[in-house]
Amino acid sequence: MRTVTTTLILGLGAALLLAAPSAQARPPRVGIVLYQEDHFGGDSREIRDDQPDLGWIHFDDRVSSVEVRHGVWELCEDSRYRGRCITVDHDVDKLDRLHFDDRISSVRRIR
Repeated sequence: MRTVTTTLILGLGAALLLAAPSAQARPPRVGIVLYQEDHFGGDSREIRDDQPDLGWIHFDDRVSSVEVRHGVWELCEDSRYRGRCITVDHDVDKLDRLHFDDRISSVRRIR
């Protein structure tokens, strides 16, 4: 009887460990997604780290909407965070409303 109880407990513990999500199994949280078209359409780029020059990822002056998944981000007209910049902490479905459509050249997380 004792062997059966021990086996059941060990089996249940193993099943719980297999069912528990591991930190490695979860996809990393993306900070911000840049979209080429309004309303989160068209080509996109997921940004996790600061990008001082969107030309390196072939997305300079191509952003029309942004989806903020985590943090607060600064979007700037010129590379290296120069020129006019705006701060976003929520999704923006049309950057044209902020006079920033197809103008973003650098992106960085500020919080």
